[in-house]
Amino acid sequence: MAEDNKGRGFLVGLILGGVIGSVLSAWIVLRMRQRGRRVAGLGSRVGELASFVKDEVLGGAREVIGRAIEEGREAARKTRADLDERLKKESEE
Repeated sequence: MAEDNKGRGFLVGLILGGVIGSVLSAWIVLRMRQRGRRVAGLGSRVGELASFVKDEVLGGAREVIGRAIEEGREAARKTRADLDERLKKESEE
């Protein structure tokens, strides 16, 4: 009979442990989902910030760099034209 009580005690402990484990798992999953939603909301805000930086800051930088390149090309054309003119004058003399 003592053996029979040990078997029942083990079975009750096993079932009780399973129920407690299931409840704890469900609770943990719900907590993680709530945190996940907060993180997802944060992620969308970070995405909006990245989009703003890409469009406004980098877009403005591209424009500035484009203007600088064009000014550099114009300065190079002028310098080449000046040098060509000097070389023509020196070769004529």
